[in-house]
Amino acid sequence: MVVSKQLKKQIVIEVVALIFLIGVLIYAFFAIKKNEENKVTNLDGMVVVIDDSKVTKLKGLSDGEGLEEDGTTYTITNNNKRKVDYKVVIFPDIHDEEVLKQVRVSINDLYIEDLTDLERLNGGYIIASNSLDSGFTDMYLIKYWYKDNSNKEVLEENIEFEYRLVKESGEK
Repeated sequence: MVVSKQLKKQIVIEVVALIFLIGVLIYAFFAIKKNEENKVTNLDGMVVVIDDSKVTKLKGLSDGEGLEEDGTTYTITNNNKRKVDYKVVIFPDIHDEEVLKQVRVSINDLYIEDLTDLERLNGGYIIASNSLDSGFTDMYLIKYWYKDNSNKEVLEENIEFEYRLVKESGEK
């Protein structure tokens, strides 16, 4: 059977198109899977996206080493028609004050504090307080680690944090 040049050309084009389509489907699968790792919520016109997919168990580190670790990205977008004042509050899943005193927190790699030195609100700790104009976005990079001189019992604790956005007020 003799295959014409036109038919060979058509077969090559279809094979290339099929390979391209398979590549697009594989890319889409992984893009959707990564997107599912983010936690997205909507609070009265404020869209919050939390990406903690790279966060690992807290370790005993110096402050310099702690800043080199991956953190949680907390993004807030104001879709309201007015400026909104808000607070970002974190809630650890344990309440042992001796353990919590050993946790260091960094916000945007700009400042570092002991978790228990942060202002408290309803059992949580305020890590950010700000105003956000309509249509704008704020992003925070939050990192946690244990003090490098923490004892073994503390280092064995695996703390997880819940994040809450608290709207304070907004312009009318």
